[in-house]
Amino acid sequence: MNKKTKYILAAIAAVLVIAAVILAVKVRGNAPEQSGLIIQNGNNTVTVRWEDLSQTVFSGEIVNGKGEASNHEYQGTELIALFNANGIQITADTKITVTSEDNYTVELNGAEVMCDNKVYVAVTRDHEMIEGIDGNQGGQLVVYGDANAKRQVRYLKTITVE
Repeated sequence: MNKKTKYILAAIAAVLVIAAVILAVKVRGNAPEQSGLIIQNGNNTVTVRWEDLSQTVFSGEIVNGKGEASNHEYQGTELIALFNANGIQITADTKITVTSEDNYTVELNGAEVMCDNKVYVAVTRDHEMIEGIDGNQGGQLVVYGDANAKRQVRYLKTITVE
């Protein structure tokens, strides 16, 4: 390959890199800010800001994956109250899928969500902010009375109601 061909290839590569950077900045700049919990119900999508979820203080015993129980105080809101506030009606047979920022999913049913003081979305734990993966405010699903610790979903991102 001669010197002239090398310069032409380098110029083409430089143009491609610049175009990719410009495109990435433009696409990222147009992306909507999704700071909060996303609730999807059919064709409707609502984003609830984390700050709007700190309405209730609740505490109780949580069991970890090793079967060890510990008591914690949380601040957040009951999931059924969150649904009601956003006009989402559920029945005992409603399927609810909770997804974290790292794409971990857990399923709940409407019957357990409708039980008083059972399923919450928390934004603080023991007076400390629950962080998202990026270190900013995040949330956690808290399911009392559930021996399956994997249902205490951290890095909460999306709740889908079907």
